[in-house]
Amino acid sequence: MKRYYEVEELIRILTDKGYKGYFMTQAGYPGRLNESMERFLANLDPRCDFIKNLILETYLDWNGEDKPSIQCFISLKNDNGRFTFDAMEIIQKDRFGKSISEKRLTDMVIDSLPARADAIKMVREEMKNLSSTHKKGWRF
Repeated sequence: MKRYYEVEELIRILTDKGYKGYFMTQAGYPGRLNESMERFLANLDPRCDFIKNLILETYLDWNGEDKPSIQCFISLKNDNGRFTFDAMEIIQKDRFGKSISEKRLTDMVIDSLPARADAIKMVREEMKNLSSTHKKGWRF
């Protein structure tokens, strides 16, 4: 499998895997994935060194501020406009923003990233496993 991807190819792979929502690139430039990345790359200062790491952030599941959510961070290494996968972090948060379950994926290529639905299942399954190991109620 390929390790390096051009911007357009990276966007196509992620949207094919179901990551079609709104993103933020480097904690800014909100919009659809292609809009966010294009605006970020267009606003880079050509006199500065090219950014080596790039963070994409999105919600995989969002039902309002007062509801639990699942957030995803994708870290990419940038080699002069060619990207390689660094890490993916999927975090399930309660309605107060506290992390209740998280999964970190590393040592993968972009082609093998889980689909959006599978990423959601990963943290929900982990949450089920955690809750089944804790006994409910008081024991004396």
